[in-house]
Amino acid sequence: MESLNIYTFGQNLSVITIDGIHETTHFRKRIIGRFGEEFITEVYRIIFDCTPVGILQQDEQKFKVLYSYNEDYDLIIIFSVKELKPIKYSLVTCFKEASKKRVRVDE
Repeated sequence: MESLNIYTFGQNLSVITIDGIHETTHFRKRIIGRFGEEFITEVYRIIFDCTPVGILQQDEQKFKVLYSYNEDYDLIIIFSVKELKPIKYSLVTCFKEASKKRVRVDE
């Protein structure tokens, strides 16, 4: 499969549909263990309704997407691209990270 660049990934992420997402077993286990099963609904709400505050390309087909979650934390979702036409994503894992790791405070 050809590689996907960060720009194309971001464009496709903005028009993603539920049919274009697959949850890996690892993703589901981690979400349930970290936040409880009901948090999966919150993850999908964030993917569909929120704009990422950052996208990092981890390898040719894997992307770390940062969403502002609250005042103290970002929600990090790792996406893996499984197909390009039509685009299909796998959710690899999800976790919260202190937003101060992303935001630089100038004094």
